[in-house]
Amino acid sequence: MRRPDATCERGFTLVELLIVITIIAVVGLISTTSFRSFRERALLTRAAEVVASDASLTRSFAIRERRNVSLVVDEGARTYVIRTDAGDTLARRFFDAGSDLQVDSLDVALDGDSITFNPRGLLASGGFARIGVGRNDAARQVQVNALGRTRVVRP
Repeated sequence: MRRPDATCERGFTLVELLIVITIIAVVGLISTTSFRSFRERALLTRAAEVVASDASLTRSFAIRERRNVSLVVDEGARTYVIRTDAGDTLARRFFDAGSDLQVDSLDVALDGDSITFNPRGLLASGGFARIGVGRNDAARQVQVNALGRTRVVRP
């Protein structure tokens, strides 16, 4: 039997609740920042993989059409076209604000800001071609070797 003058405390104190809320807020802030960083890296990598895929597509068009085909980049507009040496446009890609693949920069490390494949599928310039893709102070580089093999790397 309980005595009437004894008090029974139940529940949490205000200090305990504030500590728990602070811990939850800190964990939430850390996870949100990590997720945002992960998302930015994933979007950049996806854009670079699209560029690599389109470089391979350019090579395939050159072999199929039996003519020189180029991936011509407009760095200022963040866009490129795939076109034949006769000027026929085969494909076009945009990386500007209206696109789901937004990047801050596209940079081709070759004269003419283009990559050209000959009818045998070889890089016309020989050696390597590099296309830099940048977004929010991060970058990826698409490397294309003389045989047309592409890969995405961190610079």
